[in-house]
Order: sequence, then structure tokens, then C-alpha cells
Amino acid sequence: MSIELLRRHDRPVPRYTSYPTAQAFHPGIDGEHLLHALAQANPTPLSLYIHLPFCREACWFCGCNRITTQAGSKAVTPYLNALEVELELLAKAMPVARPVAQLHWGGGTPNYLNAEERSRLWDAINKHFPFTANHEASIEVNPEQLSQKEVQQLRNLGFNRISFGLQDVDPLVQKAVNRVVPVDQLRAAMGWMRAAAFESVNLDVICGLPLQTPKRFAATINEVANLRPDRISLFSFAYLPEQLPLQRHIKAAELPSREQRLEMLEGAHSKLLSEGYVAIGMDHFALKNDPLAIAAREGSLHRNFQGYTTQANLDLLGVGLSAISLFPRLYTQNTRSLNTYIQSLSMAKLAIDRGLEINDPMVLLRRHIILELMCNFAIDFDSIAIDAEKLFRDEWKQLSNLEAEGLLTLGSNNVSVNERGRWLVRVIAAVFDPDTQQKPSGSRLV
Repeated sequence: MSIELLRRHDRPVPRYTSYPTAQAFHPGIDGEHLLHALAQANPTPLSLYIHLPFCREACWFCGCNRITTQAGSKAVTPYLNALEVELELLAKAMPVARPVAQLHWGGGTPNYLNAEERSRLWDAINKHFPFTANHEASIEVNPEQLSQKEVQQLRNLGFNRISFGLQDVDPLVQKAVNRVVPVDQLRAAMGWMRAAAFESVNLDVICGLPLQTPKRFAATINEVANLRPDRISLFSFAYLPEQLPLQRHIKAAELPSREQRLEMLEGAHSKLLSEGYVAIGMDHFALKNDPLAIAAREGSLHRNFQGYTTQANLDLLGVGLSAISLFPRLYTQNTRSLNTYIQSLSMAKLAIDRGLEINDPMVLLRRHIILELMCNFAIDFDSIAIDAEKLFRDEWKQLSNLEAEGLLTLGSNNVSVNERGRWLVRVIAAVFDPDTQQKPSGSRLV
């Protein structure tokens, strides 16, 4: 990838964890819309997301909805009370119990909860939602204050997948983002997870943090390769201080240049492939026998607000502060206000304050195209019985220009993203997004 090509296309573009994106959500959607969707008889499995927003310290790069507090159980207990009410309301709305095929606890810092609180929440979920025989249960943890006892307790509860943020191993970079975790602790955490026999361990790494250089980042990627997680999420840091006040602690002058970021990303890509990892989508890597890699090979990879996932077409039910639910024609999001969330559920009322209904067949078609490109880097329009060049005349002209730049190949009725174009897959997908064409939104490419 040339820096000139990158500069030409470098503009804000959504990451397309959904289409339409969350920016299209509006306040005309409330809990009644979700309850109506759940009331339809549907025995198919669900993906269940639980948002746990509490953190002991704030990481300055963070864009998640989180609450920094040292209050411990004083903060957690009323939140758990509300979560239990929400789980009960959602379960009661279903005429047929829907089993959970995927469970994920995210945050925030889910291991902010103590052992008793984690057991309480697990039991509440299990009470209202049965699990499928081969379900995935994953949790994100902060390794900073993690212990072997805590890791084993998570495995004993029933979690079989675990993820933690390494981000960067260089002490100067860690200090610059207020996320200091000694490399010995990171190595110990990985050892405990392997000893507890988790089926999969995922590591998060961020490229583009302050004080990162190609040399320092190469050392981080070497450490990641030595730890040998099953999956790696390699994110490009989005510096948005106007939207994310925490990032104002970060000095713009300390951020690496686009040339350096591209060098770091290309170096990481090359190193991880040489270590036996397979590139998945635009920012994930997995060992070749990992289910994520298998799904990518088989063309069954899917994408939602949690990123890339192995099981396509599962309805996603989000529980907790700011959590998003995704159904075929309905998106809903809970309030981002902790007080409003707790107050609503104390009155046995869902705390949804915005969302989107999709009734336009063309929007559904565009969603299918965008997600196919984001997941599989290709779309065969014959498989959905449309003449793409005729239906998308303007889009086809844009694709022809991108083909001339060597980013993709146009067939008689199909699009295939080339290796060079994978770095710019969001730009290619955005061709089919009229809102982004009119008004750029999201984060820059690198």
C-alpha cells in the first residue's frame, strides 16, 4: 500500500459493525419496539451481550461507554439489580425460550466485578436463557489486577473464551495512555488462561498510540507472537478528542505520522502471517484452525457491534448500559445514562432510548452487500439475483475507478477486493452507503 494511495482515500469512514450505522439511530424507538420483536415466536438461538461499564482507571485512548469509579460493590450492586430486571423482562417477552449460542461480557472492565458478583450475574443469565450444547461464552478482562484464582473462577463459571487488551508493551507508550501493565504480568495472565484450559484466548493491540514508533511497535508484535494467542485484534487508533474527552489527555504531537502507522501495520501484518496466523477481515488475525479462520475460509464470517464473529445471522440481544440489540429489521440501544438506566428498570421498564426500524428493501440489500465486502472481501450479485451494474449505475462507476487503482476486480456481476484493497475495504464498502457518500463519518483509515 502506497502512502499516496492512502492519502487519496483517507477520510472518515464507518467501521461498518452494522449498516445502517449507529449514527442513523433516532429517539423514535423505545422498549415497546423490542418487546414486540421478541413476542414473535422464534426458537432460533441468540447472541447475548452484557455490558459492564465499570473501570478502576480510565485508559485515555478509550472510546467505550464506561464509568470510572473506586466504589466497588456500592456501584455494582444497584447495576446488577437493574440487569436482573432487564433479563427477566426480555425473557418474559418471548413466547418460546430462545437458547443462547453466544454470550459475551464486555465493558468497561467485566472483571471489575468480584467473584460473588460474577456468579450472581451468571446465575441470572442461566435462569432466564438456556445455553445451546456448543455455546461460546466469552469475557473481556483487564490483566492489570488479574490473578490466577480469578482466571480459574471465570473458567469454572462456564466461560470458555477470554480476551484481554495488551495494547502495547512499551512502558513509555503505556504511560502516555494511562494503561500501565508490566510485560511480566501480561505473560503471567496468558499462562493462567492456558492453565485454565480456555478454548480460545484473544489479544487486543492498538496501532497509532502516542510515542509508538515502528521499532517499539515491532517489539510489541514480537511479544504478541511469543504469547501466541488464538486470535488477535489489531486496531488502528482513532484520535477523536472532540468527541471523546478522555483523549484530550493525549498530545497530538506525540502521535505517530500516517507513514509510521502504515509501516507499523504492514510490519505487523507481515510478522503475524509469518508466525502462522491468517488475516481475518480488516483487523483480525487467527490461527488457521481457529473457528474464526475456518469461518473466513468457508465464507460464513459475520460482523456485528462486537466485531467479527463465527456465527452468522444470530439475533443479537444487548443487555446493560448503552447495549445495542440487532434484529433483521430492528436496531435498539439502551440509554447511556446510568441513573436513567437504573431508574427505568426500577419501574420494570426497558431503558431503550433510540434505535432504527428498517423497512426499505434497498437498505436491506445495501446492508447485505456492505457486510459481504467487510467479511468476505467479495460479493457475487448472481447469488442474490440482481444486475448490479444496472441497479447501481453510479456505484459501479466508482468501483471502476477503484479497479483502475488496483484495489478490486470487477467481474460480469461480481466484485472481488484485491490484496492491495484490503487496507481500504471500508472505502470500498462505503461506495454502497449513500449517507457516507453525502456526509463522511466515522474514523480515518490510518
